[in-house]
Amino acid sequence: MKTKHILLIALWGFLSCTYDNASPKPMEIGPCDTTEVHFSEDIFPIIQSNCFMNCHNGNSPSSGFRLETYEQIKQKVDDGRLRGAVFQEPGFVAMPLGSSPLSDCDLDRIDVWIERGALND
Repeated sequence: MKTKHILLIALWGFLSCTYDNASPKPMEIGPCDTTEVHFSEDIFPIIQSNCFMNCHNGNSPSSGFRLETYEQIKQKVDDGRLRGAVFQEPGFVAMPLGSSPLSDCDLDRIDVWIERGALND
């Protein structure tokens, strides 16, 4: 009987230490809204925080191209390199280089923006 109580207490202690895996990640609180995706509000901040890290800006940008302006980014959209790199498609260097892939929400926003014509809005 005593052993049974000890096992129940141990089981209760173990179960009380579990956590909810379904909780949103700190950077992905709430649903990913892609109904309104704008370059200046959504896409450019993603590019700034993931591509500017001493890579695609300044006097010596990585791979020889900058992603500092809409025109520079749009050029990489038009030639397929932006999408190929951030979606880590075969034949492209996976970006951001040496970092975690972009979040699913950031990728969804980029995809929607490109599909809607990659407008400068």
